[in-house]
Amino acid sequence: MSETHRAAGIDLCRGLAAFAVILVHSGDETWGVPISDRAIQFRYLFYFAVPFFLAASFYFNTIRTPLKIDRAFWQKKIQRIVLPYLCWSLLYVIAKLAIAFLTKETRSIQQLLPDPVAVIFMGAASYHLYFLPLLLVGTTLLYLANYLNQVKHSIFLLSFLATVSTLLYQLLIVSNNDFNLGNYDAFVQLFPAANWDDIFAQVWRCILVNLAWLIRCFPYLAIALLLQAILRKDTQWLDRPANVTAIWGFFLLIDILGAKYLPKAVSELLIAYSLLLFGIAVSKHISNSNLITNLGLCSFGIYLVHPLVKSIVEILLTKTIPQVTQSVSITSMLIYSISSFLFSWLAIALMQRNKLISQYI
Repeated sequence: MSETHRAAGIDLCRGLAAFAVILVHSGDETWGVPISDRAIQFRYLFYFAVPFFLAASFYFNTIRTPLKIDRAFWQKKIQRIVLPYLCWSLLYVIAKLAIAFLTKETRSIQQLLPDPVAVIFMGAASYHLYFLPLLLVGTTLLYLANYLNQVKHSIFLLSFLATVSTLLYQLLIVSNNDFNLGNYDAFVQLFPAANWDDIFAQVWRCILVNLAWLIRCFPYLAIALLLQAILRKDTQWLDRPANVTAIWGFFLLIDILGAKYLPKAVSELLIAYSLLLFGIAVSKHISNSNLITNLGLCSFGIYLVHPLVKSIVEILLTKTIPQVTQSVSITSMLIYSISSFLFSWLAIALMQRNKLISQYI
């Protein structure tokens, strides 16, 4: 299967994941308006975005081994992850201050940004930015990739590591010690009521969060390497239309029923890698097009910009279709998400024409 064909399906799935992120953020219980049970259940179907992005990142970062993890490698990661993270964090901080000024709120900077450590290191400038430091921390696991691929009987070893790391991730979840997006901490059951005002406690907090992120990312690495080892032996089975359909059906089945019948870690990983496999498999059966390519290229930027665009869409909907903003339903979520997705895509496509700006999206 050619890399060109492979990219087409993955680009399509990246676009789907970018849309899923927006839909998840298009209505929940924190909005302070009535929300239907069907809307809640519908939203749960779209939590696959971050798992898919992690799976795709680890898979394509390990597609060619041995990896050359040197200064140039980290310079590229800094340019692709750290610099966009810092720029977008600053942008969202400025946006919050601008909104406070325009709405004539008198809250101080300290009240707006009470947790600078979380803003700098954990993505607290906006609810979606945590993914970038999570990805950067997970990238350090790539040092293990070269070693694991050189071990004899690597498929057996990788299967074992995938199983153990998934169990460890599940234990982290059920013990409520995983990363807490709202409070930006981890292992709170082991270290409750920590005083984050103390500088040493802040260092410890960062260590614990990074450890939780590493535990989450390790099964993604192990499964990515395992999948690489399996596909190196035989990829023809992916080309069969019946198998493409079966993989898509499996993804839908786990996405709909996985949370009810499977441990969360298992469900998350199965959803992520079944969608990744579908993207690889379907690539041979779809035509390459500028639209799909552009969607894939814009997906990262769509992810980064969508909260700003969604805020603008909300203002427009309040003025034009106010009933949509008065409750959360499946219809309102689709209106929010489709509008925000299309406007975000358009904005990023235009921004990518600027060579300087395109480095940060």
